[in-house]
Amino acid sequence: MKPNLESILFRKFKEGDYAAFNELFSKYYQPLFLFARKFVEEDLAKDFVQDCFYELWKNRKRIELKTTLSAYLFTIVKNRCYKYFEKERFRAGKLSEIELQLKQEELNYFLHSEKSILEFEIRDRIQNTLEKLPPKCAQIFRDSRFNGLSNKEIAQKHDLSIKTVEKHVSKALKIFHDEFKDLSHIYFVLLFKNN
Repeated sequence: MKPNLESILFRKFKEGDYAAFNELFSKYYQPLFLFARKFVEEDLAKDFVQDCFYELWKNRKRIELKTTLSAYLFTIVKNRCYKYFEKERFRAGKLSEIELQLKQEELNYFLHSEKSILEFEIRDRIQNTLEKLPPKCAQIFRDSRFNGLSNKEIAQKHDLSIKTVEKHVSKALKIFHDEFKDLSHIYFVLLFKNN
């Protein structure tokens, strides 16, 4: 079986190739940061992710993956969050027992599978991109792609012509296409196909 790009990168990284490490850093920093940011403040999230990559580099020769690199990295960040919650619970009673348990269960939910991690990242990216659209354009795009309305129904709902609706949807799709250009074309089409 032909090795995939990530396994080749990881092998080079284990051999001490700093360029391979930088590629892995570029690929995973943002998803790991977004994940940690759901549970801790921004500065802490950055620290946890940087610690994760420091640990990865420091232990590169000893790491034997029993899962994917993605799952391995998310687990390191999850454990950093756990340790932080435990420490905070004992310091000034900031987190009650119930709050701590809820945060830990939430962490476990997001780490349940790589699919949920990918969905988590995609949801955040979709929301950020929607916020970049003009309000009317964003609403029309939501109606078209997420609420399943036809162009005719959207036109009636917003008292617009069908042509205007089509222009708004096309404009939104172009912006989404630019924002999601790192995804394969097929995945992009499936993500935003009109039901």
